[in-house]
Amino acid sequence: MEDHLDTFRDQRTNERRRQDYLSFYAIPTTFGIAGYLFDFKMQDPASILAGIAVFTALLFGLLIHIFSMGLRVNDDSRLPKYGNTAALIDQLQANVSYSVLIGIITTAFLIAAAAIRENNQPINSLLSAIIVTLLIHLMLTVFMALKRTRAAYQALRF
Repeated sequence: MEDHLDTFRDQRTNERRRQDYLSFYAIPTTFGIAGYLFDFKMQDPASILAGIAVFTALLFGLLIHIFSMGLRVNDDSRLPKYGNTAALIDQLQANVSYSVLIGIITTAFLIAAAAIRENNQPINSLLSAIIVTLLIHLMLTVFMALKRTRAAYQALRF
């Protein structure tokens, strides 16, 4: 997790970006709190569970691909071992690893929600709020990884 948080830096100045902390933690938490305060109750966590479980598995496959891509970049004599491209690959690996972790945690909460659900009743608003927070956080982290993928692609074009 520490390597993921270390990616919250400005590429030009290398200073930490408070906006990233707000975007990735405060915004999802705000939605979760709002859902709790407005008594939002998730109707069918099992249907979301199936999608998130598959999505997390795909993210894990992407993580393996990024690992092999990092090895290829490291072996490519045309690229500096500690240049911008290598840094982008490392950051991408950190972001996707963190996404897999959040996907697994979200999957666990959805499994618990589906297991405790009684007679097709909605789950309670607290558990719904936690799941909403995790889902939004996961999507924002995946968007960050997508942005880094694009930047790495641009850096790799010769």
